[in-house]
Amino acid sequence: MAVPSALHAQDSSALAKVSGKWTATIAQLNILRGSADLSVAPKGAKESRVKLSLRLVPINRQVAWDIVAGRCGDEGRPVSAAAAFRQILTRNDGSGEGMATIPLLEAGKPYYVRVFSPGEVPSDRAGYGCANLSELP
Repeated sequence: MAVPSALHAQDSSALAKVSGKWTATIAQLNILRGSADLSVAPKGAKESRVKLSLRLVPINRQVAWDIVAGRCGDEGRPVSAAAAFRQILTRNDGSGEGMATIPLLEAGKPYYVRVFSPGEVPSDRAGYGCANLSELP
């Protein structure tokens, strides 16, 4: 009966490697300057909680964002409706945060964050920037 135990141990170790947590950084936002950091963590069994933090961007600027399936440059589809990603208004110190609740991101699949002007159609190439998400162990 060593085989079932070994299989169970493999299943447990595979599950332990999947944290449901992701990160991404846009080191330099186009046009806006500044940078953006994204963190994703599971919120229950079916949802993820997302936080986008902006730093050193112009004050009182509206910024739109979303999480997209695929890799930066794919012009993919957002994982949730636009309404889930509330626009961010930067503060007087050039910082701002946005939070969203989205469907749980699937382990092993590619995703990216996209930051853009609220008046534009979301685009990887024309936006302020995008970055691939990295899955954390």
